[in-house]
This record gives sequence, structure tokens and C-alpha cells, in this order.
Amino acid sequence: MTTPPRVLHAPIDIANQPALSAYGLREIGIQAHCFAALHPLRYEQSPDIVAPAGRLPFLRAAAGAVRSHDVLHLHYGQSLVRGAIDARLARRLGRRIVVEFHGSDVRMPSVERERNPHYVWLEGEDDAVATGRMRRWSAITDGHAIQCDHSLDRFLDPWFPHVHVVGHRIDTRRFAPAYPNPAARRPVVVHSPSTIAAKGTPIVRAAVAALQADGVPLEYVEVHGVAHAQAQALYRRADLVIDQLCSGSHGVFAVEAMSLGKPVVCYVLPELVPTFPPDLPLILATPDTLAGVLADWLARPADLAERGRASRAYAEREHDCRVVAQRLLDVYEQLPR
Repeated sequence: MTTPPRVLHAPIDIANQPALSAYGLREIGIQAHCFAALHPLRYEQSPDIVAPAGRLPFLRAAAGAVRSHDVLHLHYGQSLVRGAIDARLARRLGRRIVVEFHGSDVRMPSVERERNPHYVWLEGEDDAVATGRMRRWSAITDGHAIQCDHSLDRFLDPWFPHVHVVGHRIDTRRFAPAYPNPAARRPVVVHSPSTIAAKGTPIVRAAVAALQADGVPLEYVEVHGVAHAQAQALYRRADLVIDQLCSGSHGVFAVEAMSLGKPVVCYVLPELVPTFPPDLPLILATPDTLAGVLADWLARPADLAERGRASRAYAEREHDCRVVAQRLLDVYEQLPR
């Protein structure tokens, strides 16, 4: 019988995915920890090993964490020590190493502009930097990488023979659903941009303003830069949620909204739509069609409620952290030892 691995997620808690990954693994009986600084948004599920401030205390704590685990799952193309010296050494000592990429860490602007007419460049996205990062990690991991969906295939496939798609993580048990109210006279539309330009927020604002000018009754709520718990309270009021209109795939916010039982509007690149399960409940829109899509769905409150229920069921099946934890465990078993 194979001994269950001890898993360490590090070195940053990006979008709460590392901490939720470790939590989900613990929920299915795997010894797992997240070593990172606390996220500024103060997510409910925090890293259980909080990285200390100060270089020497950090290095001591990091070395101890690496020594006591069998699998080192690193996020956002980063390691605990500059130059990935820790990952290289851990690999030589027999640890299994895998890297998970989240978007801007490997997105190449030249490629993204070619396929996505709505792409908005984010600071740090650079062809040469991404290429160097993928080359380095491919050598360290023997060609194994993780991503949440297939949106990074074009960048990763030339470098990683083994790309594992596991899905975004969320603890659905923390999100009691609050389905849209079919009787609402003034439905609430919520948009929560982490980055104003990249999420298409100016497009969302223009579409909402056009609908309001046409007399469509709606309340628009924009959530930005507030603590996670406060944001959740605002999300619960929504009858319809808008995720993003530029990046070409949905993010963690969409999964949170679906878990709350909300229908979610999102732009997904046509080439990516077939890579999702056929019952993907997202309401698809582009920057050019957003106003029409919103008007159509706001006029059908019963359909909004039905789509909200489908969204909750989809989040439970595809994105619950315990479900994703089992996928991660399957990945770890495939890593070279």
C-alpha cells in the first residue's frame, strides 16, 4: 500500500488557491499545509503555516517546511528562494516537485494578442520572462505543470509534456446559496473586478448605463478592494453577476458566484468553450454583446433563478476543494520521484 504523500503548497496564497488546496487535501485525509504570508483580503481559509517576516526567519521556516513534506506544489511560477534553488535541491533530495501557473506568470502578450481581440496587457506579462520561467520549471519538474483550465495551453504545451488541468478551488460548504429572486422588481447586477482594465469594468459600466438610460430597472453594485467577508455579503444580494469581458476565461470570482447560486456572465474565448464540461452554466457575452445579453436575461427572472441553481450544482461537482483535492492527489502520483 502506497504511503499518502505529505504535501506543501507555497510560496504565496494567490487568489486563496494554495490555502484552499491544502485544506481540501486535509479534508480527504492527506497531510497538507500552505506556507505563505497572509493574503491582504483576509480570506476565511488562510495559510496554516504563516511565513514569518525577515529573511533569516523566513529561510529557516521554509527549509523546515520543505524537509517535512514529500511533495512541493509551488504556485505562480515562484519558489521559496530566488532562482528556484530550493526546488532544485529538493528535487535532488527525492522530493516530488510540481508548479502551478495562474495566468500572468506565463501569459505571452504576442500570443494572447493574436488570439484574443479583447486582451488587456497586465503589468509583468512579458514574452521573454514567461519563456524563461517555463524553460526553468520544465527542467525542474521533468515537464509537469498544473493549471486551472485550458486557457494556458498555448503557452505551456511547448514546454510541458504533462499539463494537468484540475479546476479552480472553492469550499462550497462555506457558501450557502442565495438564488435570484424571480419576483425582484429591480434586479441587482454585481461586478467585482480585481483589476479594472483587465476585467473589462469600463465596458460593464457603459453597458449598465445604456440599459438604465433605456429604462431597464436594475441596481448596479461594483465591489473592489474590500475584505473578502464584506465582499461576500454584497455578492449574496446579486440576481446576476458579471465576471470579466477581456481575459477569455472565468476566474475564481465566477466560481464563488456560482457557488452562491448566481448566474454569471463572462467572456470565454471560442476556442476554449469546448474544453469545459458541456453543462458549463456561464452566460457567454463579449464586450460588443454585453448590453444585449444583460437586457435579455434581466427580462427573464425565472430563467435567472433556474441558471443560478444549475450554477450551484456545477460548482459543487467541478470546483469544490475536496473534489479538486482528489484530482491533485492523482497528479502527485504521476510525478517523478
